[in-house]
Amino acid sequence: MVDTLDSKSNVFRNVWVRVPPSVQIMKSLDLHGQNYDEAERLALVFIENNIDMLPVEIITGNSIEMKQIISKIIKLKKLSANYSNSYNLGSIVITDKR
Repeated sequence: MVDTLDSKSNVFRNVWVRVPPSVQIMKSLDLHGQNYDEAERLALVFIENNIDMLPVEIITGNSIEMKQIISKIIKLKKLSANYSNSYNLGSIVITDKR
């Protein structure tokens, strides 16, 4: 749903927008509620399964330990990553190889 200007009445209206099948939506993995061992296993499997469809997002929350686990995996797989934005440091976007 997006807010757009109606071409006839020049009034903003909410309209449904269909995303074309050709548009790739970034896959994400949410690690909230996982213990560290399970989070590491899930993240490894998630990255391996989606390595050809980068970028992907891993939601770590604000846990320093969880971020360190993901950083270790990123380094192991020789990938690059950034936070999704400067306001949300609990979400890491993994991009292509270095």
